[in-house]
Amino acid sequence: MQPKQAGKATTSKGGRPPKPPMPAPVVQQPEALKPAALGRSSDEDLMRRTQQGDRQAFSLLYERYSASVLSYLYRMLGNVEDVESIGQEVFLRAFRFAATYRYPQKFSTWLFTITRNLAINQSRRRKRSPIRNITELNLEGIDMSGDPYQVAARATDDLEKQEEIARVLKALESLPTDQKEVIVLGVFQDLSYAEMEEITGTKAVTLRSRMFHGLKRLARSTGGPTETPGPEEPTAS
Repeated sequence: MQPKQAGKATTSKGGRPPKPPMPAPVVQQPEALKPAALGRSSDEDLMRRTQQGDRQAFSLLYERYSASVLSYLYRMLGNVEDVESIGQEVFLRAFRFAATYRYPQKFSTWLFTITRNLAINQSRRRKRSPIRNITELNLEGIDMSGDPYQVAARATDDLEKQEEIARVLKALESLPTDQKEVIVLGVFQDLSYAEMEEITGTKAVTLRSRMFHGLKRLARSTGGPTETPGPEEPTAS
């Protein structure tokens, strides 16, 4: 028997040479997400990145939704000043409370829930009776001369309250002089009807009537309900 020749390739069953081994797969390290790729991310993925502190991701969400949020608020509120301030508050809250978002909830639904709630709250504030609004403005001792916005700025640093004060003061200017006078004396200066009677020379019963009708007009002017206390219910003690 002749010996096998050295170096002769072995064959597999059936006479075919064996297949060469498959090379090990090359594992590529993930690259950092580039701005272009970030821009193609879904809203929901951008929100997850925001939860991890990615401000650029939230900036993209703002760009995508700011116009539609403002459009919704304008239809709901109709006041440009309200729309701009509430629009800013929507995105401030969305960023501040980003942790409350639950993936894979639709981001637009989550965002517009915030938007709707803020719009409803603003509408309720605007519809509150001016009788309650005026007594909460805390304008006692404030210089009432000048533009309503200047008076508001002197009264408080709260921008939302400044807007409410200016709105009431502008409506106050449209009232007849006798009604405006009794509101300024009774509400802003916190005088009693006895004191107002002494200052104006007008009977208390007449002053109460002017207060009633003045506040009722003020309610209509500021969009609040027209129900006001009767003349026998003192609004200033």
